[in-house]
Amino acid sequence: MRPFHYSLGPGQFRVILAILVVFSHMSDFEIGRPAVFVFFMLSGYWVLRMYEQKYRPTAPAWVFYLSRFMRIWLAFATAFLATFLILALTPLAKPTEMLWGLPLLGIATTKRDVLGTSWSLDIELQFYLLVPVISLVLVWMGQSLSRLMVLAMGVAGLTILGWGLQLSFGLWTLMSYLPAFIIGTLIWHWRLQGTGRSAAIGVTAFLAVGALVAMIPYLRPLLSREIEGPFHEDWFGMAWVTLLVPFVIWNLGQKSGPLDMHLGNYSYALYITHWPIIALMRAVLRPVTLPEALLILVMIAVVSVVFYLTVDRGWESARRKLISRLSSPDAVSG
Repeated sequence: MRPFHYSLGPGQFRVILAILVVFSHMSDFEIGRPAVFVFFMLSGYWVLRMYEQKYRPTAPAWVFYLSRFMRIWLAFATAFLATFLILALTPLAKPTEMLWGLPLLGIATTKRDVLGTSWSLDIELQFYLLVPVISLVLVWMGQSLSRLMVLAMGVAGLTILGWGLQLSFGLWTLMSYLPAFIIGTLIWHWRLQGTGRSAAIGVTAFLAVGALVAMIPYLRPLLSREIEGPFHEDWFGMAWVTLLVPFVIWNLGQKSGPLDMHLGNYSYALYITHWPIIALMRAVLRPVTLPEALLILVMIAVVSVVFYLTVDRGWESARRKLISRLSSPDAVSG
């Protein structure tokens, strides 16, 4: 098997993941949620790295919390309110109770979401709250194999508890998706380095398992957004994307220039703006033909790019200026 001989920047990879979410929402193929689980891995890596390198040495924890909340919430709140107001002018208008979703934290449980993708942002925020604790746990673990086993058992126990709360009481917590985040934090903690060959093997295994599942009638519903599977599709999705860990490790080691960084940041704008466009256009154009589907994709591209260049970059500039006043300059760029 030939290794990768080209570079795929981390920002490019994040855009690809966001595009897979869009593709999933435009089709019946359930690749969107596995893509989100890879986002969780990447978040585990980047946010812990950011905290340990830029915030922990120079700023109190509340500055880190404020910075991360603003990074997620400002663009989210703008998209949320804009979508609510636009939908209010259509037959798809949402009840005013949906505005209680604006605080974001807890929206995965309450389902008061007009963007269609905010559940994962809620889980992200919950992870941010635990980052300082996770950092301390990893310092305690060090390179000890026995302590790693204790951590693994603890994560397994919390994951089981999280799914118990979710399935029995409808309470969505970080615990259900903790393994994906922890994988990312361990990649940073151990400073893992990947190779093109290991990345290629991981991608090949991922595609092979996907093809195998698609060929088995009993398991095929796990790849469908519309058909209930033999067990929870998120369990399969989280296990499936672990095959991509070698690729994720390799990708995180690739160089990222200014354009690649913009692409990575743009992926968030694409993620939070695409679903309202799909929902609204489907209601107008139903049934959606291939040319109309292409029109929807063009609209998504235009709206998401405009949103990124105006709203997201504007709020990001304001966030950086505020955080710079609250902490040392070294903590500003995260």
